Amino acid sequence: MAGLTATGRLSGAERGTLHIILWGAVAGAVIAWCLAGVQIYGIWVGDPVLSVSLLNSFFPEVGEDSPGVLAGEYETASLTVSYIPLPARLILTCAALLRHLPTVAVCLVMALLCRQMLRYRPIAKSGMRAMAGAGVAVFLAGLLPGILESVATVTTAQELGLPGPVQSDVRETLTIPLFPVDWTVLVMGIFIIVVAGAFQMGAIQLGALSAGRAGAHQPAPEHGF
Repeated sequence: MAGLTATGRLSGAERGTLHIILWGAVAGAVIAWCLAGVQIYGIWVGDPVLSVSLLNSFFPEVGEDSPGVLAGEYETASLTVSYIPLPARLILTCAALLRHLPTVAVCLVMALLCRQMLRYRPIAKSGMRAMAGAGVAVFLAGLLPGILESVATVTTAQELGLPGPVQSDVRETLTIPLFPVDWTVLVMGIFIIVVAGAFQMGAIQLGALSAGRAGAHQPAPEHGF
């Protein structure tokens, strides 16, 4: 923003750009919630797809006729199921909300920051708190959804009577999934929280500096006798 750097005020083009970003961010948040609603609708009404890991899986047929393929195995399978127990549906609903929550949170914070910039208050406390809240949402989205989906998968597999690891010696079976964590999203959430704290600290120091300068320019009190 060259105009802002040179004059301290936003030019017309810069204000227009901020308005476009603001309303685009609001639209992004609405779209993310709609996608979450579609996914949740599929969990409760449609035919959910259950992705499971396999143990002692058969040799992939695609490589059987190639002499260069010496070994292989299937790692995952997707099963379309018509019944998911209520606890698993609730867990999957929470996971779906958490997966879409970061997009909603980041878009809303972006809109708030654009609004504050249009008001020439880019480091207001409300914006920094909202940014920290978005960081927490992103952190939880990296930590919890995979765990919740794994628990729901195990619960559903047990309810459907699908073969478990104890039968792996005689047939292809399901494995108990590890609790996956999305480390990239997790670290991004921590980064956003740190950035929010850094901006908040900068705002406090700037306020203290401004107050000190204002005090230095005040005339000294006169002492009369």
